[in-house]
Amino acid sequence: MFRKFSLFEIKLLLRNRKSAFIALFLLLFFPLFFMYYSQEEPETLTEQKRAETQASYAIFYHLDQKRHDMPEVAEVYDYHTQIQSLLGMQVWNIGSGKDGEQYVEDGLEINQLRLKVHELGNEGIPDYLIIPEEEILKENALLEYIKQNDLPIDSESFMTNNYFADAFAMVSGLVFLVIMLISGNELLVYELKHQSVMRGLPLAFMRKVTSKIMVYGIFIYLLLLLGFSIGSLYLSSKMEGNEFSFPILIYQNEEYTAISASQYLLYLFLGMALVIILLLLLSILLNMLFKNAFANILVGLGIYLLPDIAMAAGFNWNFLHPVKFIDMSKVLSGELAVELENSFIDYWNAMAVLGGLSLLLIGVIYAINKINYQRVPKDMPLEKTF
Repeated sequence: MFRKFSLFEIKLLLRNRKSAFIALFLLLFFPLFFMYYSQEEPETLTEQKRAETQASYAIFYHLDQKRHDMPEVAEVYDYHTQIQSLLGMQVWNIGSGKDGEQYVEDGLEINQLRLKVHELGNEGIPDYLIIPEEEILKENALLEYIKQNDLPIDSESFMTNNYFADAFAMVSGLVFLVIMLISGNELLVYELKHQSVMRGLPLAFMRKVTSKIMVYGIFIYLLLLLGFSIGSLYLSSKMEGNEFSFPILIYQNEEYTAISASQYLLYLFLGMALVIILLLLLSILLNMLFKNAFANILVGLGIYLLPDIAMAAGFNWNFLHPVKFIDMSKVLSGELAVELENSFIDYWNAMAVLGGLSLLLIGVIYAINKINYQRVPKDMPLEKTF
């Protein structure tokens, strides 16, 4: 009976117009995003380093005004003299010199000097010219990965290493939440509308829930994979394959780490699978509580926005933070940890919390159904809630 019910759910899913809309969105999003992204001309590494060199000249101007009167500024000035020299060598090595290994070594030394300047409080440097410590650590992690894996470097290499991260930053979080809430807004409400058909099926409620989550979860996940695969094929036809060997930065164990693009995608798709299960369970629970398709969307969005509302009111409550863990892109990049000022938020911690929340939702769904079942007189089975 479980198999028959699942096949019935598949038929309902495929005949639903909103399923076609969701399928169209997920199948077209990545190809269109990569098509647009690949036509842009982002700043090359050489241009980035030249811009850094110009900013360094500006820093020299400000430091020169104060270094004779303040010993701390004089020390910062000495460090920046070394930084300026190394930046010049980096521009040469990435361009005419064609020496990627030396470029990496110079970059690591520059970052160490910049961290020392931070330790001195960036004395004499205007705020708008200070490079955040977070950005220094990110670049350091990237250069360490390149050094350890002996990756080649050219002026355009760094332009392609964030294609995937940027794409998922667009679709993850609020956008994906809306997709899931729309997809699951009638998981149980449909049964209330068609009681004469659905109540006659001799299948336990929790097995029905399992079937629905399995059918809808696989449907969304396959569309996500297929859409991404189509987009990646287009991108591969436009770019050279070796350009995607460059690492992607993630936040882990309170520090930034560089990992390969394939490992990043593995982490991301595992996380998205868990997010899909969690949001479908949430939709089941909201269907049980409100018995209204629109309430599913509105309440779901309201829950997601609770941490933002609390922070806008001046409260940063840690117990609300797990609500934001469904944004796997921000979790991996460390942006969520910075945004919520919570260094605990990294990939594996988020996965553990989301897994725990999923188990909690299963328990709540089971308990509510059990209570509703016991309330109904035994001689009125057709009056049961679901």
